[in-house]
Amino acid sequence: MKFLKKIKFLVVHHSQKEDDSLERIKNFHVNERKWEDIGYHYIIDKKGKLHKAREEKFIGAHVFGFNRESLGICLLGNLDKEIPTKNQIKTLVKLLIKKAKENKISSKNILGHREFPGVTKTCPGKLVNMNEIRKKVKEHFSTKS
Repeated sequence: MKFLKKIKFLVVHHSQKEDDSLERIKNFHVNERKWEDIGYHYIIDKKGKLHKAREEKFIGAHVFGFNRESLGICLLGNLDKEIPTKNQIKTLVKLLIKKAKENKISSKNILGHREFPGVTKTCPGKLVNMNEIRKKVKEHFSTKS
């Protein structure tokens, strides 16, 4: 596997299935898509538990053209049909704050998959408000200054 370069983006996804799991996604990526590993670096389940997926030092497989400079974070569930749980959002924001701080990433570079050029998917789901998530991350940093 190739190593990630400087991380410039934090990318939020959803698994698109209501009853998904880390194991199912890894099986799909490795055995069906024939990738070297799961495409995402982190998975957040509906209870808000954070699962490490692909090692952070390796390039992910989650957003075409930007994998070399981004971390992929996947929320389990079909977030076109179901609202992410409060615990998922809480864990997501906490992780985004941590990774933004570690990598000196502005909140404007925290994006949903759909916000990248050429993407026609709704990912991370119609019911995920990326502006609200960026606002929560930005508020954290503005209260720390």
